Amino acid sequence: MKSTRILLQNDTILHIGIDDTDSPKGMCTTFLSYKIVKFLEKQDIQFMDFPSLIRFNPNIPWKTRGNGAVRLTIKTKNPKKIKNKITQLVTSYSDTKNGANPGLVFYQNEKFLYHFINLAS
Repeated sequence: MKSTRILLQNDTILHIGIDDTDSPKGMCTTFLSYKIVKFLEKQDIQFMDFPSLIRFNPNIPWKTRGNGAVRLTIKTKNPKKIKNKITQLVTSYSDTKNGANPGLVFYQNEKFLYHFINLAS
């Protein structure tokens, strides 16, 4: 996975967050993220970083399975197409019939971290 921070005029930095696509009976958020990465590798995008696994407290009793979320950051010229396909993948792979309550977040901005740090303050 190549990573570079050079932005061309029509490029968009797209942050993608995925969580709770699994249930106690099956599925896995990291597996779904793998499927998303495989889709992205066939697109005209550039990964800005390695995927991040965000681990939550594994000891809480109401967790589903691994209790983690995944973040991907890409550079793309076509964020609408990417968002539509990822939404489709999350919808079709999430184990909602067994209690999954999937969360999918897209954020388009290069400086998202500062916004969320201020929001959390």
